Amino acid sequence: MLCGWHTRSDIPLTRVPKSARGGEDVDIDIQIAPGDSPIAKNQARFIEHSVGSSLIGIENVADFEISGGRLIRVWPTIRAKQKDIEIFLFGMVWATLCHQRGMLPLHASAIVTKGGITAFAGHSGAGKSTTAALLSSFGYEVLADDILPVSFDQNSMPGAWPYLRRLKLHRDPMTRLAFTPAEVVGETLDKGKYFVQPESTGDDRWRRLERLYLLENSITGSVAIEQINGVDAVRALVEQTYQFNFVVGTKRFGDHLAFCARLASKILIYRLRSPPGDVGKERASAICAHLEGTELNPDQVS
Repeated sequence: MLCGWHTRSDIPLTRVPKSARGGEDVDIDIQIAPGDSPIAKNQARFIEHSVGSSLIGIENVADFEISGGRLIRVWPTIRAKQKDIEIFLFGMVWATLCHQRGMLPLHASAIVTKGGITAFAGHSGAGKSTTAALLSSFGYEVLADDILPVSFDQNSMPGAWPYLRRLKLHRDPMTRLAFTPAEVVGETLDKGKYFVQPESTGDDRWRRLERLYLLENSITGSVAIEQINGVDAVRALVEQTYQFNFVVGTKRFGDHLAFCARLASKILIYRLRSPPGDVGKERASAICAHLEGTELNPDQVS
């Protein structure tokens, strides 16, 4: 189960729970494709999105075709390592799949709190995974890392299923925070990152998204948290959309903007700035205090 979808894969997926049960409908099918890839071999990286399908080519790793929001075809290169394929399969490719299914793949990690889901968004290196790892050590369950696929239920409530309840941390913060690594993320790519198993993880069910913290750097000496609304909140969601070039390539910016505006009206969004040199402890402590002081019941955000 990934994002609430029954997923069948020709590629063994590292540290993803597997089921031997048969007879269930398959929502997502990941196939190692026969024959030649539709992508020409003269480009280091190729990305093309259309209404019908998307093509992503990564030199020395694999070519991917994502179609209909349910089929992923993979053409691995001869010397490709499985873990390196997974870096793109679980990142760019899965985000594209979410777009095709009408979801918003936020570039975020997430934990479970009293109000539902609390997410931490930000650009690469902002501290999303480190923050989730620290909050896990404080007793919060980890729900997702790097991508949080957001959708609305039949009552127009925003939420998400769990996705990859593991964390990827660089060696330096992992060492400084005394986390125990499980294994290296990639064999030739991302060798400086390690999987870290959270203290606890959320169970496999859809939950309401209650709030989002946008992680940024600060020039001051303390952590600052401020709520943002309106245009600023919508802009933050647009900027933290994973694989935004799908929106551009399929000319769906109007629909995407409407989705982000709708989401911004339903959740709490905060800008969180932390000082240089903070490995995450000050930020995590401030978030804990903020959660305890502002936790809302599900009916308090409309």
